[in-house]
Amino acid sequence: MNDVIWTDVAPRDGLQSIADSISTNAKVRLVRGLLDAGVPRVEATSFVSPRWVPQLADAAAVLAAFESDIARLRVLVPNLRGLELALAHGMRNVLVTIAATDTFNRRNVNRSVDESLVEISHIVELASERDCAVDVAISVSFGCPFEGEVAPERVVALCADLAARGVAEIGVADTIGVATPVDVTRMCARVADAVQLEQVSLHVHDTRGLGVANIVAAYDSGIRRFDGSVGGVGGCPFAPRATGNVCSEDALQALHAMGAETGIDLAAMCAVADVLASDLRRDLPGKLYRAGIWSREPRDVTMETGVG
Repeated sequence: MNDVIWTDVAPRDGLQSIADSISTNAKVRLVRGLLDAGVPRVEATSFVSPRWVPQLADAAAVLAAFESDIARLRVLVPNLRGLELALAHGMRNVLVTIAATDTFNRRNVNRSVDESLVEISHIVELASERDCAVDVAISVSFGCPFEGEVAPERVVALCADLAARGVAEIGVADTIGVATPVDVTRMCARVADAVQLEQVSLHVHDTRGLGVANIVAAYDSGIRRFDGSVGGVGGCPFAPRATGNVCSEDALQALHAMGAETGIDLAAMCAVADVLASDLRRDLPGKLYRAGIWSREPRDVTMETGVG
């Protein structure tokens, strides 16, 4: 049995901030490629208002292509109305975001943290009646672009509060990519005092080049649920300079080297990144899909020539 549950968020978190129009067919191709590569869960789209995230206005059309795979999909919902839309399309897993700071929460969802907690309780209540699991991601858990450093105690308290409200999975998110492996290790230890680590996931960005290292630190600390984006595409459009979701295949390569079982085919993931780069008409930040998976077998160099 796989000990790591990986969620690829490229179709939602990865594409949401791209200004160029992306066809529904390309989005369906991306989700299908990730599912076929063995990714256990894919964050397919969002039921956020198209006024806020126009790139994901075709959420219903994307989901219509995956009726038989709906159990492996998750969608983002901002409120009860978003949940109702998700349930109408048969969703059994939704994600809600809440920030560790009031300023970022207001910028993101136009309400205070306390107001969001009340909304989450209503969302969990309705979702539970329809056999739908509610996950919550805590944005800016390590640092806020508006309020600066975030005290770990605030994050720990939110984790405990969310668990008490019946949330299925609690995501600790480094939205602006300021965490270091030391920060991640300390946060994991503190969160473990408040909730079961089996319930916790980590969502990191590679904004400052430490995304994979932070994944490794979290795995060493007992975290077994992670988010990433194939090719490293995307970032939060509501956080200044918050580029760089951690690249799924780059991080998975590190986890596999540590002996983690994920059920994901790295070569297939690299192929998905190749196709996505072609669809987006740009190189993606990820490294493995460009460099290739290294083989430990010796190469036949008898026919090779050249210098350099």
